[in-house]
Amino acid sequence: MKSRTIILTLMTICLSLFISCNENEENLETYSYVFMNDSKLEVKSNDDLYIKYGIIEKGENVVFEYEFVEPGDVEIADSGYSETIRFEIDTNLNEFSYSNEELEIIKPVFTKYCFCSFENNAVKNVNPTGKISGKKLSNNQWEIDLDITFYGDENKKIKEIFKLK
Repeated sequence: MKSRTIILTLMTICLSLFISCNENEENLETYSYVFMNDSKLEVKSNDDLYIKYGIIEKGENVVFEYEFVEPGDVEIADSGYSETIRFEIDTNLNEFSYSNEELEIIKPVFTKYCFCSFENNAVKNVNPTGKISGKKLSNNQWEIDLDITFYGDENKKIKEIFKLK
């Protein structure tokens, strides 16, 4: 009887550990804040979906990338969501600040990756407004402060240390 109780107890512990591990793995949201030297940002658009996206290529600038990923429910197809914000600066800068019309210089682009509607972006296909500033802390770190609105109503605020990728 005692061995049966021990076996049931061990099985219960193993099952509860298995369930808790699976729950944690399914909903791990991740954020990353990185920059790449010797790069450039090529901004493209998909007119059918009314979205803009930035492709990072080899170049002479510094490209910054914020990324958020929420994997979603593994049992529901297309339930995940992710987004990126990318922009570039001249490689010779150690500090910068751009706002409103000046933002065109650094080409900020916000992209959503999801199974969701982009119809409102067609009506709101306007240039980003707000401010992006940064200060180089070392060769491997930048402090970035971003308060910018994309598509007229997608406001993003980020104040983080971006690290060399």
